[in-house]
Amino acid sequence: MDDDLEDDFDAVACEDDPLDAENFNAIDYINKQFPNEDSLTGLAGFIGQLKSQEREIEGSIRKAIRRQAAFGHRAKADLGDAKLAVRELFERIKAIRAKAEQSEDLVSDVCRDIKSLDIAKRNLTLTVTALKRLVMLVTALEQLRSTAECRHYDQASGLIHAVEELSGHFQELSHVARVADLLERKAAVLSDLKQQILDDYLCLHGGIGSASRLELLPEGWGTAAAKCVEALGPGMKREVVTQFCLRTLEGYKDIFQPPKEASGLETAERRFAWLKRTLREYDDKYKSQFPESWRVPCGLCDLFCHVTRQHLVEILDISHHTVDPELMVRVLLKSIEFENELARKWSDAPDEEADVPDSGSNSAMLGLKYPDVLSAKAGGKVSSSAKSSVAKDGRSDQFAPRFRGIISECFDAYLSTWVKHEEKQLLEVLQALAVNDKMVGQDDNDEDDEDEVQQRYLYKSAPEIFAAMRGSMQECARFSTHNTLFDVFQVFRKIMSQYASKLSNLLPAGHKACDAEGVKSVCCVIGTAEYCDETLPLLEESLLKIISSDFQERICFQDEQEVLRNLVNRANDALVQSVSCSLDEAFGSMTRTNWAAFSQDVGDHSAFVGDISEKLPKQFEPIAAHLSKIHYRFFCDKFVQSFVARFVAEVYKCKKISERGAQQLLLDTALIKTTLLEAPVVAGHGRQMPTAYSNYVLREMGKAEIMLKVLSSPDVDAASITAMLGDSSEDPVVQQLLALRAGDASSSAGSVEQQFRQEADRFAAAGEKQPCIGGSIQLLTHWQLFFSFSFFLDGVSASLCIFFSLRSHPSGPR
Repeated sequence: MDDDLEDDFDAVACEDDPLDAENFNAIDYINKQFPNEDSLTGLAGFIGQLKSQEREIEGSIRKAIRRQAAFGHRAKADLGDAKLAVRELFERIKAIRAKAEQSEDLVSDVCRDIKSLDIAKRNLTLTVTALKRLVMLVTALEQLRSTAECRHYDQASGLIHAVEELSGHFQELSHVARVADLLERKAAVLSDLKQQILDDYLCLHGGIGSASRLELLPEGWGTAAAKCVEALGPGMKREVVTQFCLRTLEGYKDIFQPPKEASGLETAERRFAWLKRTLREYDDKYKSQFPESWRVPCGLCDLFCHVTRQHLVEILDISHHTVDPELMVRVLLKSIEFENELARKWSDAPDEEADVPDSGSNSAMLGLKYPDVLSAKAGGKVSSSAKSSVAKDGRSDQFAPRFRGIISECFDAYLSTWVKHEEKQLLEVLQALAVNDKMVGQDDNDEDDEDEVQQRYLYKSAPEIFAAMRGSMQECARFSTHNTLFDVFQVFRKIMSQYASKLSNLLPAGHKACDAEGVKSVCCVIGTAEYCDETLPLLEESLLKIISSDFQERICFQDEQEVLRNLVNRANDALVQSVSCSLDEAFGSMTRTNWAAFSQDVGDHSAFVGDISEKLPKQFEPIAAHLSKIHYRFFCDKFVQSFVARFVAEVYKCKKISERGAQQLLLDTALIKTTLLEAPVVAGHGRQMPTAYSNYVLREMGKAEIMLKVLSSPDVDAASITAMLGDSSEDPVVQQLLALRAGDASSSAGSVEQQFRQEADRFAAAGEKQPCIGGSIQLLTHWQLFFSFSFFLDGVSASLCIFFSLRSHPSGPR
């Protein structure tokens, strides 16, 4: 119906009618139809055309409406017809279903007797099969009992498989009394057979009645008995092997069982020799009686290891406090070697499967009745349970014990005795080396200058202690990489702590100057601590390579390295203190000088400066000779920091300083600065110091010079001092400098000027010719120029002294 409507509208509308466009625009459409005034002449015709088209569209709409109304009535009629048809269809389906149920009831009545007969036939078949199996089981049990009594183990092995398979079908009927009795009878027959086989194997070792029993055994009985044992399952095989091995080890226990004479650790190697001798005896006497797949020698070695382990535990538990640790370690290493040898020998299990016997063929061979029903469910093959038991007796059940650690692990609980022994030995080595320690030189390749090889002095004990610790580590790694090696690591930490303590005791106590030997000893302490700090990471790396991963995160010598670095700092402080104490007399002379009343000409350095210039190179020389380059530079840096701070403090101790005294101290400071620059170079035989050292000396001593320039300047106040010192100066510093100033030249100049003014006033009051203002001003200016020129000459004199002092030291820096 919708299609008809669309056809009606399509017939009216043109395919390319612009009025049907989606983006229709009336203005654009009109402009297109009437682009100019001349085209308006056709306007009436165009309007008539549009009205005609409108009438056609309205007619099409009316037709579509009428058609839609007609189709609506027809659709309602069709829907009613469809509902009626569906209703009739449901009625027919119900009728068919009722007829089907009636047919099914009829068929059931007809086939009920047939089903009963079919069920009866199936039950009868199962009963006949069960009876046949029961007959076969009874027959097989009787045959198994008779063959076992006659020791026909070859036939008995096949009967065992048949009995096991048949009895498996009656497990669900074990609640039936007759079946339960039959199963108990089967268990008794197999139990008797097992005991008989065990007794037969037991007679191989001799004993009461063994000879007569061996006479009853047929020739080659071992091979047949082995088949029977394998048929009885893997548990029986293990029982036979274990019994044989334990009986073999009775002689071993008689000799080495504690507390017998041969049970000690010193006879441990005899134990391993006994096993080797016993294995050779087995190859000669008993090898033909056991299959190769049973691996009886392997079982013998396993039980031997367990018995030996128990013996050693008893021995160590009693005597581990008194036993020789070296002997215990030797036995441990021998045990590890023995375990590795056994592991290499028995590591590969035989890759062979036990032959799976076919129950049907066995029953036919044994003459059993009804072989076709031996295993109906499995199609005449072995059942899944039998297959699994046989598979367990194959490769998956091969006897492959873990030999590594089976004996040696019993020593772990007692190795603390060896650790204490090693600790005691290392402490003895440390004590012996500390008593007769010597200083040795060691080549030190400086990273900054690869071509320069220097001597670094250290104590001979350091390399020897590390060699002893490496020896202990390597010895321990041979038998333990777990707790014992970690305990050894803890011993190493203790040894290093004590060694650092002994090195610390070599440092001078108190604040005093050291002689040449004392300085050399302190330098050796620095070299030794540095050597230990460099060697400890190598020892740590070696430990990490061999210790178990469970302990790797706990292996660290960081605390010990920190102690050694602190020791180096303390030793450097001791050297600095020693050199500083040697200058006490010179600084005492400086502070005892009355700088407030100093009136000498500024032209030569003070006596204390000469003392400092003389002592510093001498004090630096042994230090430079026995320290490495980097530590010598470190010492010089620390010393100059200490010296500058002390020099400034000594200046403040002078209490009052006049301008002339400040000028003298300014000259002395310049000479001291030169000495600080030259002394490390002279003591190091021309070995230049880094630029940073020179810059530090110039900067810090320059601050002291600025302070002395402030004191030597006339007419200064807090503001001018702050301007000279810089904006960073603090108010307490300014106040201290003001407190240091003592009135001398400036105050004298002020009194002269005041006296001159008084004289001028006196002359004016007496009526004499008074000097003109210009003359007075000129006279005053002359006085001021005199004092200014005097101050200038003092400055020039100080500069000349510095210049000639620098000229007198050609080796110093320009």
